[in-house]
Amino acid sequence: MDPIAVLFSSFFLMLLLGVPISFSLGLSSALVIYLQDMPLSIIAQTAYHGLDSFVLLAIPFFMLVGVLMTAGGLTDRMLELARAMFGSSRGATGKVNVVASTLFGGVSGSAVADVAGIGSVLIRAMEKEGYPMAFTVAVTAVSSTVGIILPPSIFLVVYGSLGNVSIGALFLAGVVPGLLIAGSQLAYCYYLANRDGHPRGEPFSARRLIQAAKHGILPLGVTVIVIGGIRGGWFTATEAAVVAVLYAIVLGAVYRTLSVRRFFSVLADATEYLGPTLFCVAMGMVFGWVMAYLEVPSLIGDLVEGLELPAVLVLFLVMILFFIVGTFESGVASIVIFLPIVQPLTVAAGLDQVHVGIVVCTTLALGLVTPPYGLCLLLAARIGGLSMERAFVALLPWLAIYLAVVVAMIFFPSIALALPRWLVPEFMS
Repeated sequence: MDPIAVLFSSFFLMLLLGVPISFSLGLSSALVIYLQDMPLSIIAQTAYHGLDSFVLLAIPFFMLVGVLMTAGGLTDRMLELARAMFGSSRGATGKVNVVASTLFGGVSGSAVADVAGIGSVLIRAMEKEGYPMAFTVAVTAVSSTVGIILPPSIFLVVYGSLGNVSIGALFLAGVVPGLLIAGSQLAYCYYLANRDGHPRGEPFSARRLIQAAKHGILPLGVTVIVIGGIRGGWFTATEAAVVAVLYAIVLGAVYRTLSVRRFFSVLADATEYLGPTLFCVAMGMVFGWVMAYLEVPSLIGDLVEGLELPAVLVLFLVMILFFIVGTFESGVASIVIFLPIVQPLTVAAGLDQVHVGIVVCTTLALGLVTPPYGLCLLLAARIGGLSMERAFVALLPWLAIYLAVVVAMIFFPSIALALPRWLVPEFMS
């Protein structure tokens, strides 16, 4: 039997049987390695060498930053800043939800942490104020995806490290699309607030805004450290992650919200997030090695060159592919599995790899709010006591707005590439 058919059929069969994605990757790879009469020790060697990467060290540190920000009470300060910005405008708390997610996403890079931290507070607050629960859950879930796009983003770190693409350039490429998505969500909040008569917020106070800015500005320094440090050439993405952790620890100590005991508890929490992620990356490395051994990327590259598809159409098809796979599995797993296939395809089409990376990661962020995977939507619906079906129906218009931004990026690459081309031209193709 053809080994390529064995690899993919066994992988998808295990997924259908409910085997976790990381184990499906490893077991299907092991089956092909065994049938090819190669030593199974290749699995351990490939996994070890795959994780033995300085760039991948950024993942645990950025995860730790997000947990530290929440444990140290720094997210509460950003939430107060967002609340002070909108005052008594109609639907103020809905807009606060979007802005708070944008601010938090810019320091944690984790959408799930956003829903668990900020979402758990705002969903209850919006329920007490009389917002429709369907709207509350939808805006909480979809706004959390902005954290996947804005730097520092775990998806972008994984994509950059596995695809050998500049993480600094990817971070910069995510800024404008992330702000566009947040801005479009704010505009839709404004429209719904006036159409449906959402509650008004507290009266605006310049004094309150200034006070909130004083307390909330320092936590936002994490983004400045990451982007400024990488752009200035002071440190790499991994070193920026370490500095960001130290900065979060210092802020927790200054504000006296992070004790020694709490710090060790935070380390344990971060480890729980980290283990499954890196194990999936390791097994994905093995899966990718097997595909390379079977020359799958070369076969796909030759196919695309033979078809002579326009570059825009290739990128549009890539977006559709990752939109589909993102609904069934985690974004990290999707990148690990399909990047070795997609990258030769996009290179053959002459596409800029930073542009491809930001389109892929932005599209995959939607997988966090689309069933059956939909982890952020599931969590928000559970907090709000809403069924997954009702939550998803309420989410549909938000998905259309989000996809409109992604499609605009495909047809107008400068949306994503203008900033990195200006600030880090040496990393752009």
